[in-house]
Amino acid sequence: MFPIETVPGDEIPRHLLFLADEDGKRIGKYRSSALFFAVRKEGQVIGMIGLRENSPGEMEIVTLAVDEAAQNGGLGTALLEHAIAYAREKGYRDILIKTGNSSIGQLYLYQSCGFRLESIKRNHFTENYEEPIFEKGIPCRDQLILRYRIYSSEELAGIEKSYWDRFTKDHPEYAGWTYDSWMFCSGEKLPNRLMALVKTGMKRATSSAEELYEPDEEKPFPGSVSLVTYGNGLPGCIIETEEVLHRKFLEVSEEEARLEGEGDLSLDYWRREHEKHFRREYARGNRDFSFDIPVIYERFRVIFNEDALQ
Repeated sequence: MFPIETVPGDEIPRHLLFLADEDGKRIGKYRSSALFFAVRKEGQVIGMIGLRENSPGEMEIVTLAVDEAAQNGGLGTALLEHAIAYAREKGYRDILIKTGNSSIGQLYLYQSCGFRLESIKRNHFTENYEEPIFEKGIPCRDQLILRYRIYSSEELAGIEKSYWDRFTKDHPEYAGWTYDSWMFCSGEKLPNRLMALVKTGMKRATSSAEELYEPDEEKPFPGSVSLVTYGNGLPGCIIETEEVLHRKFLEVSEEEARLEGEGDLSLDYWRREHEKHFRREYARGNRDFSFDIPVIYERFRVIFNEDALQ
Protein backbone atom coordinates (compact mmCIF):
# COMPACT_ATOMS: atom_id res chain seq x y z
CA MET A 1 0.00 0.00 0.00
CA PHE A 2 1.29 3.44 -0.92
CA PRO A 3 1.51 6.24 1.68
CA ILE A 4 -1.40 8.66 2.03
CA GLU A 5 -0.49 12.35 1.80
CA THR A 6 -2.20 15.74 1.84
CA VAL A 7 -2.44 17.30 -1.62
CA PRO A 8 -3.92 20.56 -2.99
CA GLY A 9 -7.17 20.25 -4.90
CA ASP A 10 -5.66 21.42 -8.19
CA GLU A 11 -3.43 18.33 -8.22
CA ILE A 12 -6.40 15.98 -8.21
CA PRO A 13 -6.98 14.70 -11.79
CA ARG A 14 -10.32 15.68 -13.27
CA HIS A 15 -11.12 12.11 -14.29
CA LEU A 16 -10.93 11.03 -10.63
CA LEU A 17 -13.23 13.85 -9.54
CA PHE A 18 -15.75 12.90 -12.22
CA LEU A 19 -15.60 9.25 -11.20
CA ALA A 20 -17.12 10.31 -7.89
CA ASP A 21 -19.47 13.05 -9.09
CA GLU A 22 -20.81 14.01 -12.50
CA ASP A 23 -21.82 17.52 -11.41
CA GLY A 24 -19.07 19.85 -12.63
CA LYS A 25 -20.48 22.85 -10.74
CA ARG A 26 -20.45 20.96 -7.45
CA ILE A 27 -16.91 19.74 -8.09
CA GLY A 28 -15.82 23.31 -8.74
CA LYS A 29 -17.22 24.43 -5.39
CA TYR A 30 -15.27 21.98 -3.26
CA ARG A 31 -12.12 21.44 -5.35
CA SER A 32 -10.53 24.64 -4.07
CA SER A 33 -11.84 24.47 -0.51
CA ALA A 34 -11.84 20.81 0.57
CA LEU A 35 -8.98 19.08 2.35
CA PHE A 36 -7.70 16.31 0.09
CA PHE A 37 -5.79 13.18 1.00
CA ALA A 38 -4.38 11.15 -1.86
CA VAL A 39 -2.23 8.22 -2.86
CA ARG A 40 0.29 8.48 -5.68
CA LYS A 41 1.87 5.84 -7.86
CA GLU A 42 4.88 6.88 -9.89
CA GLY A 43 4.00 10.49 -9.13
CA GLN A 44 0.40 10.25 -10.34
CA VAL A 45 -2.61 10.49 -8.02
CA ILE A 46 -4.47 7.16 -8.24
CA GLY A 47 -6.86 7.60 -5.30
CA MET A 48 -8.22 10.54 -3.31
CA ILE A 49 -10.70 11.57 -0.65
CA GLY A 50 -11.92 15.11 0.04
CA LEU A 51 -13.18 16.45 3.39
CA ARG A 52 -15.07 19.63 4.22
CA GLU A 53 -16.18 21.02 7.57
CA ASN A 54 -19.93 21.57 7.79
CA SER A 55 -19.83 22.83 11.39
CA PRO A 56 -17.32 22.80 14.27
CA GLY A 57 -18.40 19.26 15.17
CA GLU A 58 -19.30 17.82 11.79
CA MET A 59 -17.22 16.91 8.76
CA GLU A 60 -18.46 15.73 5.38
CA ILE A 61 -16.67 13.49 2.91
CA VAL A 62 -17.47 15.30 -0.33
CA THR A 63 -15.63 12.96 -2.70
CA LEU A 64 -13.88 9.60 -2.75
CA ALA A 65 -12.53 7.90 -5.85
CA VAL A 66 -9.90 5.40 -6.94
CA ASP A 67 -8.57 5.12 -10.47
CA GLU A 68 -10.25 2.22 -12.25
CA ALA A 69 -6.92 0.44 -12.78
CA ALA A 70 -6.23 0.53 -9.03
CA GLN A 71 -9.66 -0.54 -7.76
CA ASN A 72 -10.37 -3.66 -5.68
CA GLY A 73 -7.00 -3.47 -3.95
CA GLY A 74 -8.12 -1.94 -0.64
CA LEU A 75 -7.18 1.64 -1.54
CA GLY A 76 -10.69 3.02 -1.06
CA THR A 77 -10.88 1.41 2.39
CA ALA A 78 -7.48 2.84 3.34
CA LEU A 79 -8.50 6.36 2.28
CA LEU A 80 -11.82 6.16 4.13
CA GLU A 81 -10.19 4.84 7.30
CA HIS A 82 -7.57 7.60 7.05
CA ALA A 83 -10.33 10.22 6.88
CA ILE A 84 -12.07 8.74 9.92
CA ALA A 85 -8.81 8.70 11.88
CA TYR A 86 -8.15 12.35 10.89
CA ALA A 87 -11.63 13.46 11.99
CA ARG A 88 -11.24 11.61 15.29
CA GLU A 89 -7.82 13.18 15.91
CA LYS A 90 -9.19 16.68 15.20
CA GLY A 91 -12.07 16.26 17.62
CA TYR A 92 -15.00 15.99 15.21
CA ARG A 93 -18.08 14.18 16.43
CA ASP A 94 -19.77 13.24 13.17
CA ILE A 95 -18.82 12.44 9.60
CA LEU A 96 -21.40 12.57 6.81
CA ILE A 97 -21.18 11.01 3.38
CA LYS A 98 -23.77 11.18 0.59
CA THR A 99 -24.19 8.81 -2.31
CA GLY A 100 -26.75 7.54 -4.80
CA ASN A 101 -29.11 4.61 -4.41
CA SER A 102 -27.40 2.89 -7.35
CA SER A 103 -23.88 3.09 -5.88
CA ILE A 104 -23.85 -0.48 -4.59
CA GLY A 105 -20.08 -0.76 -4.17
CA GLN A 106 -19.83 2.54 -2.32
CA LEU A 107 -22.71 1.63 -0.01
CA TYR A 108 -20.97 -1.62 0.85
CA LEU A 109 -17.71 0.20 1.62
CA TYR A 110 -19.28 2.92 3.77
CA GLN A 111 -21.39 0.54 5.83
CA SER A 112 -18.57 -1.96 6.24
CA CYS A 113 -16.51 0.87 7.78
CA GLY A 114 -19.22 1.78 10.29
CA PHE A 115 -21.38 4.39 8.51
CA ARG A 116 -25.12 4.06 9.07
CA LEU A 117 -27.96 5.20 6.84
CA GLU A 118 -29.54 8.35 8.27
CA SER A 119 -31.95 9.67 5.65
CA ILE A 120 -32.98 9.56 1.99
CA LYS A 121 -33.62 12.49 -0.34
CA ARG A 122 -36.00 11.02 -2.85
CA ASN A 123 -35.51 12.03 -6.50
CA HIS A 124 -32.48 14.20 -5.64
CA PHE A 125 -30.53 13.16 -8.73
CA THR A 126 -33.43 13.23 -11.19
CA GLU A 127 -34.38 16.73 -10.03
CA ASN A 128 -30.86 18.24 -9.78
CA TYR A 129 -28.86 16.62 -12.61
CA GLU A 130 -29.50 17.45 -16.23
CA GLU A 131 -28.57 14.02 -17.59
CA PRO A 132 -29.88 10.71 -16.19
CA ILE A 133 -27.36 8.61 -14.28
CA PHE A 134 -27.20 4.82 -14.47
CA GLU A 135 -24.82 2.52 -12.61
CA LYS A 136 -24.72 -1.11 -13.78
CA GLY A 137 -28.18 -0.58 -15.23
CA ILE A 138 -29.67 0.85 -12.03
CA PRO A 139 -31.14 4.37 -12.32
CA CYS A 140 -29.65 6.77 -9.80
CA ARG A 141 -32.64 8.65 -8.39
CA ASP A 142 -32.35 9.05 -4.63
CA GLN A 143 -29.57 10.48 -2.47
CA LEU A 144 -28.65 8.41 0.58
CA ILE A 145 -27.08 10.20 3.55
CA LEU A 146 -24.96 8.14 5.92
CA ARG A 147 -23.39 9.15 9.22
CA TYR A 148 -20.42 7.92 11.25
CA ARG A 149 -20.59 8.89 14.92
CA ILE A 150 -17.28 9.45 16.73
CA TYR A 151 -17.53 8.71 20.44
CA SER A 152 -15.25 10.24 23.05
CA SER A 153 -13.26 7.98 25.34
CA GLU A 154 -15.57 9.01 28.20
CA GLU A 155 -18.67 8.07 26.19
CA LEU A 156 -17.20 4.73 25.20
CA ALA A 157 -16.27 3.97 28.81
CA GLY A 158 -19.87 4.62 29.85
CA ILE A 159 -21.31 2.54 27.01
CA GLU A 160 -18.91 -0.29 27.83
CA LYS A 161 -19.84 -0.21 31.52
CA SER A 162 -23.57 -0.35 30.70
CA TYR A 163 -22.94 -3.24 28.33
CA TRP A 164 -21.00 -5.14 30.99
CA ASP A 165 -23.69 -4.40 33.59
CA ARG A 166 -26.39 -5.82 31.30
CA PHE A 167 -24.26 -8.91 30.80
CA THR A 168 -23.68 -9.51 34.50
CA LYS A 169 -27.37 -8.94 35.21
CA ASP A 170 -28.15 -11.88 32.95
CA HIS A 171 -25.07 -13.80 34.11
CA PRO A 172 -24.49 -12.92 37.77
CA GLU A 173 -21.78 -15.57 38.07
CA TYR A 174 -19.46 -13.15 36.20
CA ALA A 175 -20.11 -10.19 38.52
CA GLY A 176 -16.82 -8.85 39.84
CA TRP A 177 -14.73 -10.43 37.11
CA THR A 178 -12.09 -8.39 35.34
CA TYR A 179 -11.97 -8.30 31.56
CA ASP A 180 -9.94 -6.90 28.68
CA SER A 181 -11.47 -4.71 25.98
CA TRP A 182 -10.07 -4.95 22.44
CA MET A 183 -10.94 -5.31 18.75
CA PHE A 184 -9.81 -7.79 16.14
CA CYS A 185 -6.92 -6.22 14.19
CA SER A 186 -7.15 -2.45 13.60
CA GLY A 187 -8.90 0.10 11.42
CA GLU A 188 -12.62 0.12 10.71
CA LYS A 189 -13.57 -2.44 8.08
CA LEU A 190 -11.60 -5.50 9.21
CA PRO A 191 -12.68 -5.44 12.89
CA ASN A 192 -16.30 -5.11 11.73
CA ARG A 193 -15.98 -7.96 9.25
CA LEU A 194 -14.41 -10.27 11.83
CA MET A 195 -17.07 -9.32 14.36
CA ALA A 196 -19.73 -10.39 11.85
CA LEU A 197 -18.02 -13.78 11.54
CA VAL A 198 -18.07 -14.15 15.33
CA LYS A 199 -21.75 -13.20 15.56
CA THR A 200 -22.75 -15.68 12.85
CA GLY A 201 -20.78 -18.48 14.52
CA MET A 202 -18.17 -18.79 11.77
CA LYS A 203 -15.26 -17.48 13.83
CA ARG A 204 -14.44 -19.34 17.03
CA ALA A 205 -10.73 -18.68 17.31
CA THR A 206 -8.13 -15.97 16.84
CA SER A 207 -4.37 -15.67 16.89
CA SER A 208 -1.86 -13.01 17.86
CA ALA A 209 1.89 -12.48 17.71
CA GLU A 210 3.27 -13.26 21.15
CA GLU A 211 6.35 -11.06 20.73
CA LEU A 212 4.22 -7.95 20.15
CA TYR A 213 2.55 -7.97 23.57
CA GLU A 214 3.70 -5.18 25.86
CA PRO A 215 5.77 -6.33 28.89
CA ASP A 216 2.92 -5.54 31.31
CA GLU A 217 0.14 -6.68 28.96
CA GLU A 218 -1.75 -9.76 30.08
CA LYS A 219 -1.86 -12.58 27.56
CA PRO A 220 -4.99 -14.69 27.08
CA PHE A 221 -5.47 -17.74 29.28
CA PRO A 222 -8.24 -20.33 29.61
CA GLY A 223 -11.15 -18.71 31.44
CA SER A 224 -10.17 -15.12 30.62
CA VAL A 225 -13.03 -12.85 29.54
CA SER A 226 -12.86 -10.17 26.84
CA LEU A 227 -15.23 -7.46 25.63
CA VAL A 228 -14.66 -7.27 21.88
CA THR A 229 -15.55 -4.05 20.05
CA TYR A 230 -16.34 -2.88 16.56
CA GLY A 231 -13.94 -0.58 14.75
CA ASN A 232 -15.69 2.49 16.20
CA GLY A 233 -15.14 1.23 19.76
CA LEU A 234 -18.72 0.17 20.51
CA PRO A 235 -19.17 -3.22 22.22
CA GLY A 236 -19.97 -6.12 19.92
CA CYS A 237 -19.88 -9.17 22.15
CA ILE A 238 -18.23 -10.74 25.19
CA ILE A 239 -16.16 -13.89 24.78
CA GLU A 240 -14.56 -16.38 27.14
CA THR A 241 -11.30 -18.08 26.21
CA GLU A 242 -11.57 -21.86 26.28
CA GLU A 243 -8.12 -22.93 25.09
CA VAL A 244 -4.75 -21.28 24.46
CA LEU A 245 -2.07 -22.91 22.31
CA HIS A 246 1.44 -21.67 21.63
CA ARG A 247 2.56 -22.30 18.06
CA LYS A 248 5.18 -21.13 15.63
CA PHE A 249 3.59 -19.44 12.62
CA LEU A 250 4.00 -22.48 10.34
CA GLU A 251 2.77 -24.88 13.02
CA VAL A 252 -0.84 -23.64 12.93
CA SER A 253 -2.89 -26.56 11.60
CA GLU A 254 -5.62 -26.89 8.96
CA GLU A 255 -8.27 -27.37 11.66
CA GLU A 256 -7.04 -24.38 13.68
CA ALA A 257 -7.13 -22.20 10.55
CA ARG A 258 -10.68 -23.40 9.81
CA LEU A 259 -11.87 -22.40 13.28
CA GLU A 260 -10.73 -18.82 12.64
CA GLY A 261 -13.56 -18.70 10.09
CA GLU A 262 -11.93 -16.39 7.56
CA GLY A 263 -11.87 -16.48 3.76
CA ASP A 264 -12.22 -19.97 2.30
CA LEU A 265 -11.29 -21.49 5.70
CA SER A 266 -8.09 -23.00 4.26
CA LEU A 267 -4.65 -23.03 5.85
CA ASP A 268 -3.24 -21.36 2.73
CA TYR A 269 -5.64 -18.43 3.19
CA TRP A 270 -4.81 -18.20 6.90
CA ARG A 271 -1.07 -18.11 6.22
CA ARG A 272 -1.36 -15.58 3.39
CA GLU A 273 -3.58 -13.11 5.24
CA HIS A 274 -1.91 -13.47 8.64
CA GLU A 275 1.51 -13.04 7.09
CA LYS A 276 0.34 -9.68 5.66
CA HIS A 277 -1.12 -8.66 9.03
CA PHE A 278 1.84 -9.76 11.14
CA ARG A 279 4.35 -8.15 8.75
CA ARG A 280 2.55 -4.81 9.15
CA GLU A 281 2.43 -5.17 12.93
CA TYR A 282 6.09 -6.14 13.19
CA ALA A 283 7.07 -3.23 10.90
CA ARG A 284 5.21 -0.80 13.19
CA GLY A 285 7.35 -2.07 16.06
CA ASN A 286 10.55 -1.86 13.97
CA ARG A 287 10.92 -5.63 14.16
CA ASP A 288 11.45 -8.29 11.52
CA PHE A 289 8.80 -10.88 10.75
CA SER A 290 9.77 -14.50 10.13
CA PHE A 291 7.86 -17.75 9.72
CA ASP A 292 9.24 -18.87 13.09
CA ILE A 293 7.52 -16.14 15.12
CA PRO A 294 5.62 -17.45 18.18
CA VAL A 295 1.85 -17.25 17.79
CA ILE A 296 -0.75 -17.39 20.54
CA TYR A 297 -3.71 -19.35 19.21
CA GLU A 298 -6.88 -18.74 21.22
CA ARG A 299 -10.14 -20.68 20.96
CA PHE A 300 -13.15 -18.93 22.50
CA ARG A 301 -16.92 -19.03 22.94
CA VAL A 302 -19.38 -16.13 22.86
CA ILE A 303 -21.09 -15.63 26.23
CA PHE A 304 -22.94 -12.36 25.48
CA ASN A 305 -24.10 -11.08 22.11
CA GLU A 306 -26.01 -7.81 22.11
CA ASP A 307 -25.35 -4.80 19.93
CA ALA A 308 -24.99 -1.51 21.79
CA LEU A 309 -27.27 1.25 20.51
CA GLN A 310 -25.57 3.41 17.86
